[in-house]
Amino acid sequence: MNKNITAFCALVFLSILLVVPLKPTDAVVVFSDNFSSGSFEHWSQYYAVSGASQSVSNGIARFIVPTPTAGSNACSYLVRDGFISTVNSTIVASQDILVTKVPNGVSQGNGAIFFLYVCDSTDLGGNIGNIGIGIDGSRVWSMWLGGSLVYTYVFQTNGPTPTSNTWYHIALTVNNQAQTAVLEVNGVVVINVSQQEFTDNTHPLSLMSGMGEDWWSDGSGQQEISIGNVQLDISDASPTSMLSSTSNPDYSFSPSPNHTLTTIDAGLLFGLTIMSIIILAVLIVISLAVFRHKR
Repeated sequence: MNKNITAFCALVFLSILLVVPLKPTDAVVVFSDNFSSGSFEHWSQYYAVSGASQSVSNGIARFIVPTPTAGSNACSYLVRDGFISTVNSTIVASQDILVTKVPNGVSQGNGAIFFLYVCDSTDLGGNIGNIGIGIDGSRVWSMWLGGSLVYTYVFQTNGPTPTSNTWYHIALTVNNQAQTAVLEVNGVVVINVSQQEFTDNTHPLSLMSGMGEDWWSDGSGQQEISIGNVQLDISDASPTSMLSSTSNPDYSFSPSPNHTLTTIDAGLLFGLTIMSIIILAVLIVISLAVFRHKR
């Protein structure tokens, strides 16, 4: 009987060992805003050039900028400060976006709009490091990597190209340990590149979202985008750093696939199932042994 109990305990212990390594480190949601408040109250800073505008209606933030001319730029964006990234961080910035007019008709690298950035808070200009997501003038998804080590503009290599008046869910994942930056659009990887912008040391981090346009040709009119469900996750952030303004976020607005806050990892679920089967089997064996012993 004692042998059966010992075997049972050993199997339970081994089952736990099988399960625990399968569960990944969960990212902490350090910021989220679905604009259901009808304002930009969750953000630290606002910026808009002359002629640009920012507004919120029905949980959607709308940004409009006049089309810049002669190599200038026009911006209307929000900034949220107060985060920390380390050499161990995995940073995920995501949002839903609707681009009214996808830029086109300009050679690759010569015209672009940008709408999502992560950058060092002490240098929004990018010399210490920033990574921006946008759409190039050649009608492809694009990524801007700025800093003293790297200052490059990279373009989509996979997946469907963006089209006007279409909602997309975009997610930028910056893995400092792997030194990679990955852009996913509706769950499909469209850009995957090496980067070193946030891997050198601990950075005070800012999230920027809104509308920025650079156009290296004379233009007229305006450019407009709509944004919803902005979120920032940092894998090694402390749960105590959760911002009070982001508690109980409402994710009822769903123009496109939402960034899931909580998921059950398939490996964890499989491990728990196996452990349950093992425990059940051992209990049956022990019960049979006890029954036979009594007889």
